[in-house]
Amino acid sequence: MPEVSADIIVVGAGVAGATTAAVLSRQGWRVLLLDARSDCAPVFKAEKILHDELVLLRECRLLEPLLPYAGLISELCEAYDGRIFRRNRVEQIGITYPDLVNTLRANLPPEVETGIGRVTHIAGDGNNQCVELDDGDVLTARLVVLACGIGGSLPASLGLRRHVIQKEQCVTLGFNVVATSRPFPFETVTYFPSDAADCIDYLTLFKIRDTMRANLFTFRSGNHPWIREFHKTPRLSLERALPKLTRVTGEFGVVGKVDCGRMDLYRMEGAMPDGVVLVGDALQSACPSSGLGLKKAFTDVRVLAECVPAWFSTPGMSAAKLSAFYDHPRKRAMDAYVLRDAHDRRSLACDPSPRWRIRRALLHLRWNLPLPKFAVRVARRLSRKP
Repeated sequence: MPEVSADIIVVGAGVAGATTAAVLSRQGWRVLLLDARSDCAPVFKAEKILHDELVLLRECRLLEPLLPYAGLISELCEAYDGRIFRRNRVEQIGITYPDLVNTLRANLPPEVETGIGRVTHIAGDGNNQCVELDDGDVLTARLVVLACGIGGSLPASLGLRRHVIQKEQCVTLGFNVVATSRPFPFETVTYFPSDAADCIDYLTLFKIRDTMRANLFTFRSGNHPWIREFHKTPRLSLERALPKLTRVTGEFGVVGKVDCGRMDLYRMEGAMPDGVVLVGDALQSACPSSGLGLKKAFTDVRVLAECVPAWFSTPGMSAAKLSAFYDHPRKRAMDAYVLRDAHDRRSLACDPSPRWRIRRALLHLRWNLPLPKFAVRVARRLSRKP
């Protein structure tokens, strides 16, 4: 067995991996963070960070370095049918995913050791894990954390399989917009559609630095003609799908290319291996429109940080010991909530059944009229299947 390289090796230096390395390093563990690239490749995902995630980044002293690359958001407007119906005080930032990841990597605690290399195989004896790289190097640690997202073959090599719960759960379209008649009268707005014809969850506009960014979340397939048409004529497609949008935004134009992200809803299944823990998207995805992807990943980071001291206090790193992470009540609750929310969002946006048509009508009525919450709850229960 080669000499131990670190207490913990984190594979994948995206948001989940970088924050995992930072949190565990601050606990005093020797952490090695590995990634196949020295910087984050251009990728379209996770462009808005919400309050709960900012709390963890602030605790890790990773928030301040992000601010020069971000748009600061202190008020969220919610709009429907051509008018803003709610304003909330919030703490959020808009930032591109490459800027987010590259800045996190550049500002990790100095105790975190980093390495560049593609992991090809992981094997262990229940005490130490061997991590093989594509250049032939072998590294060892007591614990390996997989935070490598949805790509690669490592989970399959560990005997795990990806169970797809919903193929192409959500397609996200991202683009930049510019005001042409008057400045945008908000820092960020979430605009909801009036009907289910285009299977849209919502459109959100928010600042990234000095640019107004738009993300449109839809439950169509990525190959659907509506998606192809949107790429060709985004401004016209928005006008047709959200005809009263400009009453809230003012006149605007779409500039530059339209980015497209597709996400399957999935969860890894199989017997979890000794000495290896999966966090974030490596274990289970979230619906992008829910905004829960980073919250779920950061819940994993917090729960893992609670479990690690107990694991290292006794010999071995068996799968039975590591099950404390997967069975943790807070993690189980978050994972279940993410799946339930994904189903509800898709159904609310486009399910034609009477149950979901009633739910949509109740929601729209609540946005138009100040109904008491108890009345909405009673009506919602009546709309559910027996």
